[in-house]
Amino acid sequence: MRRPHVIPVDAAAREHRDARLARSGWIAGAAVLLLLVCVQPLRDTDVWWHLALGRYITVHGIPAHEPFSFLPAAYPWVGQQWLYEVVLAGLIGAGGPALASVVMGTAAVLAIVIAAFALPRDARVPGAWMAVAMVLSGLVMAQVLGVRGQVLSVLGLALVLLVVRRWRDGRNGFLWLLPPLFLVWANVHAGFIAGLMLLAATLLIVGRGASGAAPSRRHLGLALLASVAATLVNPAGPGIYPYILETFTNPTLTQTIVEWASPDFHNVWLRLFEGEVILLVVLWVASGGPDAVDAAFAGGTLVATLFAQRNVSLFAVVAIPQVALYGARAWRMHVAPRMSGRWRFAPRRAAVLTLTAAGAVALAVAVTLGPELTPTAEADSVASRYPVAPASYVAAHYAGQRLYSIDTWGGYLVYRFPDQRVVFLYDETAVFGNAALQRYLDIHLLRKGWPQVLKSEQIEHAIVPLQSQETSALHELGWTIDCYDAASGSVVMSAAPASAGIAQTALEIPLADPTPC
Repeated sequence: MRRPHVIPVDAAAREHRDARLARSGWIAGAAVLLLLVCVQPLRDTDVWWHLALGRYITVHGIPAHEPFSFLPAAYPWVGQQWLYEVVLAGLIGAGGPALASVVMGTAAVLAIVIAAFALPRDARVPGAWMAVAMVLSGLVMAQVLGVRGQVLSVLGLALVLLVVRRWRDGRNGFLWLLPPLFLVWANVHAGFIAGLMLLAATLLIVGRGASGAAPSRRHLGLALLASVAATLVNPAGPGIYPYILETFTNPTLTQTIVEWASPDFHNVWLRLFEGEVILLVVLWVASGGPDAVDAAFAGGTLVATLFAQRNVSLFAVVAIPQVALYGARAWRMHVAPRMSGRWRFAPRRAAVLTLTAAGAVALAVAVTLGPELTPTAEADSVASRYPVAPASYVAAHYAGQRLYSIDTWGGYLVYRFPDQRVVFLYDETAVFGNAALQRYLDIHLLRKGWPQVLKSEQIEHAIVPLQSQETSALHELGWTIDCYDAASGSVVMSAAPASAGIAQTALEIPLADPTPC
């Protein structure tokens, strides 16, 4: 009869410590690697008007009406994201765009790490599976991250997942982190609605915990009510809820803003989302089936994403602990028993390897990201995405005169001309109302009578992409090109005097000897 293998207490403690170090190495390596996709330049077009508004608020307070456009707004201004905007202005004022990119990227990585720890207390999930789940979800949500308020909703949702998990493990004290979380969350981004919905779903579904102990549904209900009350402490008060409902149900948004449309699965990053959904279902089946709460969370965020692809970040953060948990279970059930001993590393060796790899990843990430965060690199990135030089030309030659531009550049022009009311429309379309949006679309889509819209709004200058339909149409009206910016591919155009008539020749691209802005 074989004698049992006895491990001395000291040796067992060392093995446990080494195993924890190895797990930490996997998680740290994945977190550092994710900085490559989470730390992004100022590519989201909303960032500029949020920045302009943050600066406005620090001087004048939260406005009651839309403060930047010459268009009359149909609805009062709802400064729901005022806290995010003030912080954003402070970050860029203190350290430029690079600091904002690093802080928001780090917040996104922190959200991914927190979600990875939203696991049952008695689950033995290896660091490798946690790292796989983190990297996969990080790639899935990368396109909707960056310097934007939505990152803070991803962080908030991750914290809700962790609190719910700890509550289900019998730790009721974690619930009282929720009201202050929602107090802040309701003043930085409207995504707090998703957090409240997860809490409500949990309250309806959960019966007994995995350990047999019954989590206190009364405590969760009280924490949920306190959290809802906390969200009312915002500039709009209870009006925040009708505002969010109107925004989410506005059909015009889905017609004009890509992120509000249903997913286009021809897009590579949405194929990653599709792959993660399939993987999660396979892992559910292979591991014996999902927990009811996990299934509800994943199903709810999946449906939300199918309605609007911007919600892919919600599904991705919910999927992190589930891919890790059910993946580890499926591995133990179907793969580990078939593996030979040579594929298993001793805890000490595994710890050394993972920590060394994490250090190497950190060095590689620093070498890669460092040059991209220099002031020169940031300036070049902004100049390639936005009409920096054309805005300077307009400031020098047409100060105070109304401008037409595409809506994705409207936010940047708000940032450049915050107190002149020369901007037509920008991304905060909900406050302008459908009538104003349709007037913009009349010009943008060259609908019948679009020149009359320009005339009635007294617009005689435009900053538009050279290759756009507006540029050719304005040229045919007799507008002239004042200057061309090669970096952003944009032109400044001005209406010709009435006596000049309509252009007789088509616009030739590339331009012959254009005047640089």
